[in-house]
Amino acid sequence: MIAVALLAATLAASPGPVDLQQVAKGLGQPTSVVAAPNGNLFVTEKTGRIVKVTPSGKKRTWFRIPVSTDGEQGLLSMVRLDTKRFYAAYTDSKGALQVSRFRKGGGERKIIRIKHPRYTNHNGGQLALHKGLLYISTGDGGGSGDPYRAAGDLRDLRGKILRIDPTCKKRYCIPSGNPRSARREIIAAGLRNPWRFSIDPVTQRLWIGDVGQNAFEEIDRMSVNGPRRDFGWSCWEARSRFNADDCSGRSVRKPVLAYGRSAGESVTGGYVYRGRDLPRLRGWYVFGDFISGQIWAYKGGKKISIGTARGVTSFGLTAFGELLLTTIDGRVLRVE
Repeated sequence: MIAVALLAATLAASPGPVDLQQVAKGLGQPTSVVAAPNGNLFVTEKTGRIVKVTPSGKKRTWFRIPVSTDGEQGLLSMVRLDTKRFYAAYTDSKGALQVSRFRKGGGERKIIRIKHPRYTNHNGGQLALHKGLLYISTGDGGGSGDPYRAAGDLRDLRGKILRIDPTCKKRYCIPSGNPRSARREIIAAGLRNPWRFSIDPVTQRLWIGDVGQNAFEEIDRMSVNGPRRDFGWSCWEARSRFNADDCSGRSVRKPVLAYGRSAGESVTGGYVYRGRDLPRLRGWYVFGDFISGQIWAYKGGKKISIGTARGVTSFGLTAFGELLLTTIDGRVLRVE
């Protein structure tokens, strides 16, 4: 009876299937969605347009940024500062990852630029603001198998999570808490294409969805206040040895979760849910896969399928912490 009671309690505490309510459609390859306190949504499109979506579903062009759109390039994400100012990550005319601060009607202030000299994939490009600091994900520079061996090189900003202070009088400054290395912007290394990451404000943990190579997708996790972490690429793909020549001198943190090609082929990192509408989901990390369309919730070593939405490009949050997601076919959906 005790075992039955424990099983019942476990099932009751687990999130069940969710509904995906359409908020907007007809967008052009959306790459991210952010919410304003008044309920308006701002959706970035791959081609460089930012679309404002009102609570009633009306859409209008709010801003445009000239971008390169070859391969995986384009306007990759944004974070709002206020009604007129925002940060955006995009690929410029030479294919480099550019992060800038924009003012509506007031131009662009370029902050940091990471060169991608040859390939048009693995740009990273997620932005997050946390306690006044700007976090940036960068891909390994593209191609197959990390040809530049950039991800594990602490002299190279590719294949990393960066943390900078963009509010100083210079283009940016290094926060005092950043670890010491050849490039002190780096707080996480050994990443292939960390397309989407998020920071859980309750636990102060950074959750990273890192897109895999041939066999595995992975979710990595670290404290934003802890030491720099190396997640292993390209010595390792998840927990499988990959490039033996890229392992020397590295202390690698294994992923908290990895899955193979039977489950999906391109992970889209999400958020730890801290909203109010779905109490069973609270505290679970929600993420998806672009190819298989699976949406999962993960907590304490348990991964549960909670829905499907093929072509998930990004997750976002409403002003009240409820989950949103975008799909490559032009929709914004709300998790209910």
